[in-house]
Amino acid sequence: MKRSYSEWLSFSQLIQELIGGVVRRHIFSQWELDLLLDLQLSAMSKTERSVLLRRYLKFVLQEQAAGALEPPRLGSFLAAQNEARLAAAKAA
Repeated sequence: MKRSYSEWLSFSQLIQELIGGVVRRHIFSQWELDLLLDLQLSAMSKTERSVLLRRYLKFVLQEQAAGALEPPRLGSFLAAQNEARLAAAKAA
């Protein structure tokens, strides 16, 4: 099932709200709840979180443009980032 533009827009707006520090909604889709849960489970400063969310949003938009049905979990994104960082460290 292909997600509608409004669902992707809602997800993008949630990330922007999280970056800004104020969430203005009361209803969340399952994938938005997954994002909030993953954020809650990750221990990072507010600055680190903002940088991470900007990178994640860019990645999600690229995935959406490529035809993804839903955004990847933030936890999966973080794991891939860590693996790439470790691989780069081993190569150096």
